[in-house]
Amino acid sequence: MRKFATVEMKEVKGSMQTFEKLYVDTICFIDEFEKEIKDNPQYSSEYKTILSYMNFIANGQMLPANKFRVLKGGKGDIKRFEFKSKNLRIYAIANSGGKLVIMGGFKKNQKRDINKLNEIAKDYINYITNQAI
Repeated sequence: MRKFATVEMKEVKGSMQTFEKLYVDTICFIDEFEKEIKDNPQYSSEYKTILSYMNFIANGQMLPANKFRVLKGGKGDIKRFEFKSKNLRIYAIANSGGKLVIMGGFKKNQKRDINKLNEIAKDYINYITNQAI
């Protein structure tokens, strides 16, 4: 069984919502994604733009659907979100008091990444539910 932990995202500061990132068995998929794209100037710039979108949401501001949207069609009661740029996607779920950032990906892999998001989110919810018992 996977083990999960969350850590506050220092890059995102807000008065209305907190943003945390998820560790799965000591691996943080969003940190790994950031390492993957850091040497590409375009992707690095897009990632910084997405972080600014997260700050908007964390401070209670709205964004258009071409920058941030609620994903539809997921199983269960968990709300899933997608932050978007031209080439990049960052996936999160609703968490107590804000958002839990799960992973990042590329637009071209969107369908596969959303399936992975659903799997990780389901395992995380089962984990925290079992921890509460």
